[in-house]
Amino acid sequence: MKNYKELYENLLKEFRQYKLESIKWGVKDFTSLEVDGQEISEENAQIALTDMIRHHDCNNGITWDTIDYYFSKYSNEVEEGKEAWNNDNDDNE
Repeated sequence: MKNYKELYENLLKEFRQYKLESIKWGVKDFTSLEVDGQEISEENAQIALTDMIRHHDCNNGITWDTIDYYFSKYSNEVEEGKEAWNNDNDDNE
């Protein structure tokens, strides 16, 4: 039987190789998108990621088009520019 240190080192080696060979999508891929008039919370990004992984077409994989689709499905509209500034500062008048 191998000792724990050897098992641990083998597991670490296997994990490092996995990280090198894997393509990963994550919450940050959603939250880092900049789409005019849209934003996504970390909570909704996690929901979008989970939904995307469960329902993507495995023949096509996951692409930025897939990310965009789920971003638009779970993001919220935000006000921008002068209109947003006016709405935020109406109380000062």
